[in-house]
Amino acid sequence: MGINQPRMQTTTKLQSRLAGILKRKAVGPRGSRHLNEDDLEVIIPALQAGAVNRTAKAVLVTAVIIQERNELEDSLLKGWKSGEYFLPDELSSFFFEAGHPGFPKMLHQVLRGEDLSPRHASAAISHLLDGGIPDYQKGVFLIGERLKRESFEENRAFLRQLRIAVNSQQVDVPLLIDLADPYDGFRRYPIYTPFVAALLAAMEIPTYCHGLQKVAPKYGDTIHRVLDLADKNPGKSAADVARDIEDESIGWGYIDQSVCFPATYDLLGLRDKMVKRSFLATLEKLLQPLRSRQINYMVAGYVHSHYQQDLANLLKSKKALDRVLIVKGMEGTSQLDFRKEPDHIMVHNGKSLAVDIESEKIGYSKAEWEECNSMAEYVLETGIAALNGSKNIARQILINQAVQITGSLDILEPIDAQAVASRMLDSGQALRHWKRGCN
Repeated sequence: MGINQPRMQTTTKLQSRLAGILKRKAVGPRGSRHLNEDDLEVIIPALQAGAVNRTAKAVLVTAVIIQERNELEDSLLKGWKSGEYFLPDELSSFFFEAGHPGFPKMLHQVLRGEDLSPRHASAAISHLLDGGIPDYQKGVFLIGERLKRESFEENRAFLRQLRIAVNSQQVDVPLLIDLADPYDGFRRYPIYTPFVAALLAAMEIPTYCHGLQKVAPKYGDTIHRVLDLADKNPGKSAADVARDIEDESIGWGYIDQSVCFPATYDLLGLRDKMVKRSFLATLEKLLQPLRSRQINYMVAGYVHSHYQQDLANLLKSKKALDRVLIVKGMEGTSQLDFRKEPDHIMVHNGKSLAVDIESEKIGYSKAEWEECNSMAEYVLETGIAALNGSKNIARQILINQAVQITGSLDILEPIDAQAVASRMLDSGQALRHWKRGCN
């Protein structure tokens, strides 16, 4: 099959159209779509254009190499190898010349669809966090793992190495709860995680959350954004956040990835150019940037059912976690999906145990928040109203979260948790903790 030379296009248009192709082509082992003749009108000039990002180019080539190819894709790949079709010299050498040592050697193993050994997987994370490694190689690693699908052993090694590398801060409290929400935020439902943290703190249960201002490809509203809108300070140092949590009149906090893990924060630009999500989106929320010197609990969410046991298996062996509550969360957050019956498990002492605590029946109308300009603004407005005594949906969610979390983690009996949470909201105590925190 011959490939004709495409018409001229602007760099901005090329980059935008290339991103659209990557969204379709770099989905994964199932769901990716083959390239067609119209796509070549974008691909050939994009690879030739010096202003088009090299990482995006490398992600495209990786997708063609790893996945099953049609006739057109075979012709394109042969043309890249022979030099008939242009690739930048650095990419041509990387993809099609043999004998590369170190990280590139590991990447070629991934390009062949082979899983990395635990030792090489750990080493690959060290290379990923190394500022001296070219971004395009990091992009090949992240998208290559997505396209071949990470093995459990790889994910376990990735998580172990990331947990070693994160700048964790000790907090001098007897017990600490980590509300581990995805860093890419929420779009479809209001997520009240920072208000849950303040309510639990008012119940004398030190709690924190963590995240980013925004991250590709979802770019949802985030905890960071809610705190910004509340005129709080989501950029506090780890030591200052720890002091807030240790202060019984505050008892909660937020720590940003830019503070606790600058090396992964520096990958935000790369993640934007990759277009598709990588394993970082799953693992970065599990790193425990703050840790009690005594007892540590985590609440982590999942969306698709098969992730429940995957998360449990990943976290079973973590010595710094005494208990993990894994919930079917709204948009994968720690906020239980109040539209459905609870389906969560507890990881404790290396075992996964089913948890059965009756959930609050919460009536809601999506129209209420779909009319708002910003989900983060809606969360802030209704969350503050709940802390001020309003009997709104936010109050119902906050109480349900407090009951489910403390009951499932064996901190309080559900009936006691409901009474205490309600009292903290009605008395204004939860509001006082919210106002004092994250300033």
